[in-house]
Amino acid sequence: MKIRPMLGVALLALSVITSGCFGRSEAQEAVPIRTPRPTFTPTPPQPATPEAPAASQPAVENAAPVVEAQPVPEQPAPAEQAAAQPAEEAAAAPQTAIAVINEDLINIRRGPGLQYPVLKLGMRGDQYTLIGRSADDEWWQICCIEELPGWITQQYVDADGPVDGIAVADPDAEVQALVVAPPTPEQAATAAPVVEAAPPVEAAPEAVTEAPATEEAPAEPPAPAFEFNLATQERFPESNDLVRVFLYVSQGDKAVPGYSLRVVHDGVEMPVTATSADQAGMTWPTASPRQRFQNMKVEFPGVSSAGTWEIQLLDGGKAPAGPVATFTLAATDTDRELYVRYEKP
Repeated sequence: MKIRPMLGVALLALSVITSGCFGRSEAQEAVPIRTPRPTFTPTPPQPATPEAPAASQPAVENAAPVVEAQPVPEQPAPAEQAAAQPAEEAAAAPQTAIAVINEDLINIRRGPGLQYPVLKLGMRGDQYTLIGRSADDEWWQICCIEELPGWITQQYVDADGPVDGIAVADPDAEVQALVVAPPTPEQAATAAPVVEAAPPVEAAPEAVTEAPATEEAPAEPPAPAFEFNLATQERFPESNDLVRVFLYVSQGDKAVPGYSLRVVHDGVEMPVTATSADQAGMTWPTASPRQRFQNMKVEFPGVSSAGTWEIQLLDGGKAPAGPVATFTLAATDTDRELYVRYEKP
C-alpha cells in the first residue's frame, strides 16, 4: 500500500520543520556582549628634520663692525637740577619794585603834588614800575604814562618788591631834561660853518632926529588868585535833550561841601540852587572811561545846548572861588554832559 511511504515522508518533513523552529529559537537567545577594553596604539615615529651642520654655513663677510660704547657722563639728579634752576633764575632776574593801584579813578599826576596836571586816571589793579619817591615820602614815581613818568599818592598804591632802595626823584629836573635836550656830538659836528661877517662900511653921519616919546600901554592886571584851581573840564555824550553839569570840588582826595556853580549860557545866567556834598558819587553807574567823581549835579532841560557855556565855582557867599571853565557847543553836538573839577592846592 502506498500509505506507509507517504507517512514516512510526512514524518520526515515534520521533523525537519520542528528542528528548524527550535534551532532558530536557540540562535535568537541574547548573549551578553563584553565591553571592549582600550588598547594602546603606539604613535608612529616622525622623521627628524635634517639640520644643516654649523660648519657648512659660510661666514658673513659684510657684518657690521662692533662699536664700543662710549662712557656716559654722569647727569645730576632731577631734584638737583630743579633746585639749581630756580636759584639761577632768581639770581639772574632783576629786582624791580611794582606799584599796584588799590582804588578806582585815582589821579596820576605829572609831579608829586596837587598843583601838577593830571596825566591819567588809574584804575584798581593797574600795575606800574616804581622808579622814584618824593622827598616827603608821600608820593611814588611810576613808569610810565605815554613814555613819561607819573606820580601817585602812596596811600592808593600797594608796593611790592625792594622799595627801600628807591631814590628821591626831582620832577622839576625831569621836566627841564625833557624840554631842553643838549645837542649830540653828531649834530655839533655837522653844524653849518660860521661865515665871518665883513667889516661894516662907515656911513656918512646923518642928522639924528629923536622919535617922539610914546606912551606905554598899561600892564594888564594879574589874574585873580582863587581858592581852588580848575583841574579838569571835559565833555561827554548825553542822549537826553538837556544840558547836564557835574561838579567835583575836592581838597586832596576828599570832597568839599558847601560850594556851588555860576552857569552862564550866551550871557544869560541860569538858575542854580544845588550845593556840593561832603561825599563823592559817580557820574556814571558802571566803571568806564567816562566815569568820574562828582559831588554836585545840575540839569537844564528845554534849553538849546548851542552856544557858549561859562561855568565858575562859587563859595558859600556866592563869591568866585575858581577860574571860569568855558564850553562852546554847536547845535549838532551831542556831547551835552559838561564836567568840571576844582581842587584846592
